Amino acid sequence: MGTENGCTAVSASGAHGAHFYRFQDASGRVHLVDSIDSVPHALRARAACIQYPVDQPGLASSLAPPWLSGYQMFGLGFGAALLVAFVFSRLPGSLRLFVRLAIVAGVAALLVGGYFGWVRHTALQSNDALAGPGTLIDDAKSAVAKMNARIQAEQAELQEPEQAK
Repeated sequence: MGTENGCTAVSASGAHGAHFYRFQDASGRVHLVDSIDSVPHALRARAACIQYPVDQPGLASSLAPPWLSGYQMFGLGFGAALLVAFVFSRLPGSLRLFVRLAIVAGVAALLVGGYFGWVRHTALQSNDALAGPGTLIDDAKSAVAKMNARIQAEQAELQEPEQAK
C-alpha cells in the first residue's frame, strides 16, 4: 500500500480504519472500490481516497475485566451467591420472614447496583460504583444515537459523488 492519493498505509489488521477509492470513468459513472489496484492505471491520478478512521469503541468488546479470567469471574459470582446464602441461613429464627427478605433484598440490590456500575465502568461509560438499569438503558440509547449519526454521515459522504454529477 503506501500513500497513494492521500491514503495512509494500513496494517494487515486494518488498524488505521477502512479506506475506499472513488473515481469517475470516461462515461461519467462514479465508482467506489476498496483497493487502488481496482482503479484503472489511467485514472489513478484522479482517484480520491475516502478514509474512515477507527474510533475508540464506546462499548467494551468483553464485559469481563482484563485481569480476571472466565473462571475467576464465575468464582466471584458464585462466592457472592454463597455469601448471600450464608447470611440468610445465619439469621436468628426470631426475626420475622419479611425482615429476612428485606435484608436479602437490600443485599441483592447492592450487588445488582454494583454489577451495573461495573458494567458501565468496563464499557467506559462511568466510574461510579453503583448504577441502575435505567442508566444502562440510557447508555444504550446514546450509543445507538451516535452509531446512527455516524452511519448517516458515512452515507452522505458516499452519496456526495452521485450528487456532483
